[in-house]
Amino acid sequence: MKGGFLSADWAKRHPGRGIFVLIVTFIMAFIITSSFDIEMYTGFFGYLAMSCVGMLVVLGAMWKGRSLPVDNIPQPLSGMLMGIFAFIWGTLLCYGLINFIGGGALHPFVALHTIMSIVTMFFIFLAFNFWPFNKLSPPAAGFTYIITAYTIAFCLIQLFDFSLVSYPLGVYPSPIDPVPLYVAGGPLEIFFAPTGPFPWEHGITYTLCSLVFLWVFAILGMWPFSNFKLEQPVFGAAVTASCLILGYIAFNVGVYQLHIEPLHLMSYAIGAIFGMLITLTIFQTWPGRTMKGLAGGFFNLALSLVMGAVGYIIVQAFCMWHFGETMVYPDGLNAINTMMLGLLFPIWAAYGDLFEFWPLPPLAPSDEEPVE
Repeated sequence: MKGGFLSADWAKRHPGRGIFVLIVTFIMAFIITSSFDIEMYTGFFGYLAMSCVGMLVVLGAMWKGRSLPVDNIPQPLSGMLMGIFAFIWGTLLCYGLINFIGGGALHPFVALHTIMSIVTMFFIFLAFNFWPFNKLSPPAAGFTYIITAYTIAFCLIQLFDFSLVSYPLGVYPSPIDPVPLYVAGGPLEIFFAPTGPFPWEHGITYTLCSLVFLWVFAILGMWPFSNFKLEQPVFGAAVTASCLILGYIAFNVGVYQLHIEPLHLMSYAIGAIFGMLITLTIFQTWPGRTMKGLAGGFFNLALSLVMGAVGYIIVQAFCMWHFGETMVYPDGLNAINTMMLGLLFPIWAAYGDLFEFWPLPPLAPSDEEPVE
């Protein structure tokens, strides 16, 4: 324990380091969640948190904390300044979109547009490695990247049909007829929403199923695409097409073969992503990085799915305890999803990329360097 609790040997190595971060961030998430009722938590708070994700990705993954004048400022002040910057950006974006596309109100179409935007950002980041924005100056690249992702998402979401709630009881196949949502007779008939060819529950669930496979490829080091000498944008297009095909297969198996209601399937997909994010952001690809070859990636993938399932159960239990009788379809699923990806993921992104896991010391060399 030389040097104090937070600088002891366990704090420089995994799994002790990652377990400590998980415990601390889960406690933070529990405290924050317990401050809200389910309407505010799954509504404005969740939307505001999601609105900050784009800038957190830019600060951590694109700018790597070097495009703001905080290089010579020690932690935790530099992390706090970057976090405040991301929060201000997210707040402006949040209110702007509520008024611009939401007609002054936050409703499902507005929320799903932001979810689609985040998915688009992840594909540009992981599949295309920020191409073509990486050819611009860092400030131009960051802001253009976010604006482009929101624009692409707005175009894609026009394919969704928000007219009806297809599964009012959260069961597939539905024992009762769909009920109006944005059409005449529905609670949101005064607002605009697309009426595309695909039910919105199907569209957003298929999107998240496809995103699962993007993170699968990320945890495998972009194998098998990394074996080929592909340049961008061909590399990104190949990854994206593969994710869309695999996502389509997973969606059809889940909904039409296993009869899982689409929004429940989406929540399970988020649980899988949640587990992979733990491996990538908290444990930083440990323990797979200590193994030779592709075996480490597949070991991490299997471990991630287990952690995702356990994490889902923990989050679900906490939400059931805190929100109680209000955990009904679809708000109950939205609460679980908000905590996993709307709250914990931004906390992990900020803690790792902006605060550099302060006050923990850097990783020990044996954990930093992967086995060749």
